[in-house]
Amino acid sequence: MNNEIVIRYIRTKNKLRKIVSYKNDDCKLKLYHKKINKFLSDNFMNSIFSNAYVKNRSIYSNAKAHLYNDYFIMLDIKDFFNSITHEKLAKRLVYEINKKNKNTITLLECKKIIKMCSINSRGIPLGFVTSPILANIYLKEFDNILYGKLKKIGVNNIIYTRYADDLCISFKESTNNKIVEKNIIQTVNILLNRFSLKLNEKKTRSYDINKVNHIKITGINIIKRIDGKRRLSVGKKLKNKIFWDAIHLYKEKNKNNNYKNEILRIKGLNSFVLSIEKQGYEECFSENMKNIITNLGFENLNQLINEL
Repeated sequence: MNNEIVIRYIRTKNKLRKIVSYKNDDCKLKLYHKKINKFLSDNFMNSIFSNAYVKNRSIYSNAKAHLYNDYFIMLDIKDFFNSITHEKLAKRLVYEINKKNKNTITLLECKKIIKMCSINSRGIPLGFVTSPILANIYLKEFDNILYGKLKKIGVNNIIYTRYADDLCISFKESTNNKIVEKNIIQTVNILLNRFSLKLNEKKTRSYDINKVNHIKITGINIIKRIDGKRRLSVGKKLKNKIFWDAIHLYKEKNKNNNYKNEILRIKGLNSFVLSIEKQGYEECFSENMKNIITNLGFENLNQLINEL
């Protein structure tokens, strides 16, 4: 396996992250992993609470579920992918696969699959095509048990979603939000321990939308308007980046034909923003930015991007 993988390290905001990728797209390991991935996808139904690595779900659906709640608790599983135990994963895998069709796979076969999809005796690597679905299989039981426990806490409209290792729990305003929050965090901690996982306490945070007017969940903002209604927004930072990248590409594309992938990326991001913010996309742009678009002969940024 070692001659078919490439290991690199990416520095993130808080730590150095290990990424394992394939030497090339046609290597035997990647082709084998693709077959495993298809087999798992055909025989596993994702948790209704999971929004990452699931068809027709995204950071948008993850945030939208919480749109009309008031109090939000954001939690992060510490070193999630590296903390997954193979023994527990094998047991979850054989259960989930055989739940649909009995005797489809044995525990020994599941252990062999996990071994082929790992590079160490513990954890699954970021970068392998099989890791996302294996992660969701590992946490499906956790998701279901946690939601059942949260419902028993007794607050109005409690909502739970998970995006990979990011958990979001929200509810309507209660008589004592902080006591409820403490109870929820304790419940999550105890349950994670059963799965050999634990919270990253440094990333635990909570918000009351009635005090801050907007909440960010996995990159999507829930905004409370003056009239009390809510809307979703991708945030000004991403929209500004799309703007300046699009302007740069428009000016450079006639000089160089090597921008095809970059243009596709910008068009994809623009479509994503439009799918969330149906109108008012460009309200955050400064007058100078709007003038740049006008001077280039376009009525708006979307029109310019369509011409790339």
